Amino acid sequence: MNYNKLLNFFDMLIIVALCTTLLIAFSYQFTVNDLPCAMCVMSRMGVYAMSFGLLANLLLSRNTKNYFLVIIAGLIQMAISLEFIVRHIVPGSGSYGSPVFGLHMYSWNFIFTVLIIIYCCIAGLISNNISNNQNKPTLILKLIIALLFLTLFANTISTFVECGIYSCPSDPHSYWLLDLLHR
Repeated sequence: MNYNKLLNFFDMLIIVALCTTLLIAFSYQFTVNDLPCAMCVMSRMGVYAMSFGLLANLLLSRNTKNYFLVIIAGLIQMAISLEFIVRHIVPGSGSYGSPVFGLHMYSWNFIFTVLIIIYCCIAGLISNNISNNQNKPTLILKLIIALLFLTLFANTISTFVECGIYSCPSDPHSYWLLDLLHR
């Protein structure tokens, strides 16, 4: 069995799933005016850290160190999500953001991160530092990379418009730059 092609497929699939999660968060941000708090912004950056470990496998060579990078980023991501969950687990304590399919984004984030960490543990054992044998990226991989960097660019701009050069508020209600321009 060609594990390299299978792992390439799953690495690309996970990057697309992470980008989809970010796009869903963006859609809530702009359609429902559900602005990301400081922890949400950190969580989004954790998604990119996990994506870059998988991207390194696809562009450079498959290496267990790349999966280890994803696992470390995932553990930090889980800690951020778990902090959110624990903060809002007590009945009547409220929640942050709108639920998606009955769970809040931070709960989904925790679930997805656990699954990604499990995948990376298994993939790291299977890969055994096998060469990727991929001279140049395929069109699908180029589109996935473009999607990843497009969401990263949009996130960076969005965070600057919301927070500026300051620390993001824990419960934002408006965009900093737009408020500054409307004065």
